[in-house]
Amino acid sequence: MTRTSRSMALASAGLLLLGVAACGDSRSEGNAAGGGGGQTNTEGRFVVDASACPEDATTALADGEPITIGTSQPLSGPLASGGAANVAGITAYFEKVNEAGGIAGHQLELVAKDDAYDAARAVTNAQSFVGEEQVFANLAQVGTPQIRATQPIYEQACVPQLWTITTGPAFTNPTEHEWTVNGIPPAPVEAKAMVDYIAEQVPGGSVTEIKGSDALSEDFHAALPRLAEDAGLTVQPAQTIPAGATNIDAQISAAVAGEPDAIVLEALPNYAPGFITGLARAGYEGLVVLNSSANGAAQWITPSDPAGEGVVAPLFRKDPSDTRWDGDPAMQEYLDDMAAAGQQDLARFGNALDGYGWAQLIVQNLTDAAEMDGGLTRANLMSAAWNTDLERPLMLHPEASTSGPDDPFIAESGEMASYSTETKGWVSEMEWDYSGTSGDIVGQG
Repeated sequence: MTRTSRSMALASAGLLLLGVAACGDSRSEGNAAGGGGGQTNTEGRFVVDASACPEDATTALADGEPITIGTSQPLSGPLASGGAANVAGITAYFEKVNEAGGIAGHQLELVAKDDAYDAARAVTNAQSFVGEEQVFANLAQVGTPQIRATQPIYEQACVPQLWTITTGPAFTNPTEHEWTVNGIPPAPVEAKAMVDYIAEQVPGGSVTEIKGSDALSEDFHAALPRLAEDAGLTVQPAQTIPAGATNIDAQISAAVAGEPDAIVLEALPNYAPGFITGLARAGYEGLVVLNSSANGAAQWITPSDPAGEGVVAPLFRKDPSDTRWDGDPAMQEYLDDMAAAGQQDLARFGNALDGYGWAQLIVQNLTDAAEMDGGLTRANLMSAAWNTDLERPLMLHPEASTSGPDDPFIAESGEMASYSTETKGWVSEMEWDYSGTSGDIVGQG
């Protein structure tokens, strides 16, 4: 079995846990640390600066050479279900593309490594990716600490770090870090959707945050109080979940005691089931709001039924467990592709659809790069990502584009939706669209 087919076959099981040794090569000789310097050309397209990159960053792949993509995912630990689903979705789309002939004659190879949502392990994986694995790009790195820790490695090697999964607002700025592009709305954008919805439901009401001790939580906590006050809401003292805690009843009791109109979970999705059931046990009758990391109903909410009734979350893509999309052609195509790849057991998980979506994006970027002057190079791939323009029918608002520093946000719109125990899906409550204003919301305007 070739390396390509072996890697893809293992990835199909969602359990490709490869060794993580690092080795040196010519990529370490680059001097692109800092990652800035790109410019918008006369055609209005942002082009990365590869002048300080190792030579292979601007060398086109040889005819028939596979395109090796690395992904570092939490395949163990509390977020393992999400990491495995991400890999499953990527695998399904890559297999579909390979069966259709690949990209400009190149087959896709996926190398997935486990980082257990740990920054140190993500660094080890990144060193292996740019070293022995010689990846063409990194795809869908999860977590602000992991991305922050690995960003210098990819910048030094001029390896694109594409469609990261982070709420950190600092990772959508090609002026300073042109080798990293983010795939989801930054926390301030998502927080604005939350507070706009709360203010619409209870004008002048009060809100309490239950936040974790991780970077995602801090990203939200840094933005939500200010945005809530701007929306006319009163912000009560936040309740903090200690690092490593598995029970949050104390934080729930303290939050409920303040009788707020809304309680928002600013924590990783593994806390969502306990948050939902804990508030139900406490008899809380106000708005219960999740962040988008927990908006995959089948993964994070349905296990809490019937307590999940009416729980609200921001969505920017369709949820494959939502019966609203049973007749949707794009959803059916996704489900068929997942089944063809042997991934049907994970197909109803939102993170699997996310992975499929990240694969769609990078395939479009690779296709565009192959048509650019110089051909399929890493530098062209990164430039293509900053000039993305495609329809994403699995998103609630399908039109997706980036335009360098002028518009670096690929996802800026969606809906606030409430969970239904009857359908195990969502009911749209409010649409939100901050297209063109996300930079102002995160402070880059």
